[in-house]
Amino acid sequence: MTSTLAVLDVGHGSSCVLMSCGKTVVIDTADRTHLLHYLECKGIEEIDMIIISHTDSDHVGGLINILANPKYVIKHLVLNCDSKKQSKLWGDVRTLVDDLMSRGAITVTMGVSASQAYGWANVSDEVSIEIVSPTPLMALTGAGSALPKSAKALTSNSISIVARVLFKGSPVALVTADMDRLALDEILRSECAVESKYLVFPHHGGLPGGDDPAKFTEDLLSVVKPDAVIFSNGRGRHGTPRAEIIDAIKICLPTVKIACTQLAVKCCEKPLSRDDFKPFVYSAGAGSHSFCAGTIEIDLETGLADNRMLQAHSSFVSGLPSSLCTIPVVMLPIT
Repeated sequence: MTSTLAVLDVGHGSSCVLMSCGKTVVIDTADRTHLLHYLECKGIEEIDMIIISHTDSDHVGGLINILANPKYVIKHLVLNCDSKKQSKLWGDVRTLVDDLMSRGAITVTMGVSASQAYGWANVSDEVSIEIVSPTPLMALTGAGSALPKSAKALTSNSISIVARVLFKGSPVALVTADMDRLALDEILRSECAVESKYLVFPHHGGLPGGDDPAKFTEDLLSVVKPDAVIFSNGRGRHGTPRAEIIDAIKICLPTVKIACTQLAVKCCEKPLSRDDFKPFVYSAGAGSHSFCAGTIEIDLETGLADNRMLQAHSSFVSGLPSSLCTIPVVMLPIT
């Protein structure tokens, strides 16, 4: 059975859906109902596991819509606690999860970190997940406190769960949530393996926690060594991906392939009609012609995305008045 990883077009936010041998795993739920629309499109009502990277609404906001909907069966939830986040949304999530646990309706893993063995990480005989961040030291420290010998406190973004998806032991994709410079420095210090064919870039291509964006990008690419970089971005939201990040990618890895789920305003001031191509599955920007690559589904066995989508994206990008990436997306097979 085909194993796939979908990086969803959810506007500004993040949600990935991993499917393998009848199992479904969700990494982040974005905000609002975007994930629900994708699940309906695919006919999925049973989810084996949901991993929540951190407590920002654009990563956890859609969780309540799924947990509270009797149509969906959620077997297991993985997340880290965050005593620093005081939002009403995070309070509502905690209350709902506590109620479901008390009724035996869901099992929950709390407090995950790199270099630990988790039974749930083996999704199928083909696909597994590695947690590469937060490091144990970061998890022990928690948001709001500083690491030893550091003057800067960890934030919710710093302790994002960063997951690497592997197919038969070979790394395919690194899903980085909103990891920042503090998290990257800890990954470098611990010498955790993070190489992957695909990099879902941190923070939607936004500022990496006050660090120089170009330097952060250079250091991240030096250890991930991706063939393709994906930005899960929203058109017109926070100016993502930032031009200095794109420029740094092109300098560090001149042949790397770049794709945004939605069309950046910097690439084209106004949305363009996409009569040439319509996404095959749910993409939040499809109705308003705001998508660029849209939702990207990757076959984990071959390492290839749908060729029709790739050709349409390549043609579209090459015709933009001021494309940031300028490099057509051609996903490479896994070797």
